[in-house]
Amino acid sequence: MGFGASWSLRDHDGVLLADLAVTDGDFPWLYATLRPIEAFAPLRPIFDAELRAMRVVEDGPDDGAWERAYQQVRAAVVLIDPDGVAVPEFLLHVEGDEAWWRWSDEPFDEDGGDGDGDEPVSGNQTGDR
Repeated sequence: MGFGASWSLRDHDGVLLADLAVTDGDFPWLYATLRPIEAFAPLRPIFDAELRAMRVVEDGPDDGAWERAYQQVRAAVVLIDPDGVAVPEFLLHVEGDEAWWRWSDEPFDEDGGDGDGDEPVSGNQTGDR
């Protein structure tokens, strides 16, 4: 699942929204060029809102706006790995034609984590280098 691998974004009905061509990685983050198709266009505002909310969190306390914004992302898309398998948990950001994400092969517990302290939303949720 390294460089050059192609991941994809699909809606919950399986409709292709975009391909993600991996260009770089800095564990646990992967970075890719986003190649959207027309069906992705209505989702741009959701990703833009998520980035705005994330940047507010980076600057100080948050009232839960980022979590609400990110839930809209998760409600809109499914991340598919290069083997064609839906990833159970992921944290994905999209800005312009760039995307970056981290993922877990296992679903988190209902309490919001799998107990190992490595949930995607913990720590540096931006993936900034």
